[in-house]
Amino acid sequence: MALGDRIKQRREELGWTQEALANRAGLSKGFVSDIENGKRGIGAQSLLDVAQVLGMSLDYLMKGSEEASSAQEIEIPAKLAEFAKGAELSFRKTLLLLDMQRQIIAHRSSGKRDDDLETIDWQKFYESVKDFL
Repeated sequence: MALGDRIKQRREELGWTQEALANRAGLSKGFVSDIENGKRGIGAQSLLDVAQVLGMSLDYLMKGSEEASSAQEIEIPAKLAEFAKGAELSFRKTLLLLDMQRQIIAHRSSGKRDDDLETIDWQKFYESVKDFL
């Protein structure tokens, strides 16, 4: 099975359209279509974005040698997901925003938990760091 076939299979398992995958990965629908149909190659960063959005490992996408379910799941806090959707942030930018906030929390206090991520004003945080994304 080719790379495009693995992407299409996973996308269909999730019940997503090509447009839904494209929006989540920050790509165009035409680009996703071309990849799935083997008409185009994909760069490393775009492939990483697709893998993360689909919850698959790069190894599986490239070689088909690993179970798709073995990829690490990433949980996006509900308030961040809501903000990211409204602000039309790509999946990559959303993950960067989450990672930046987690690093700040880790440096400030060892007593804070991921539960605290639901209390953050994501709009305000985004405005303060958007130049770094």
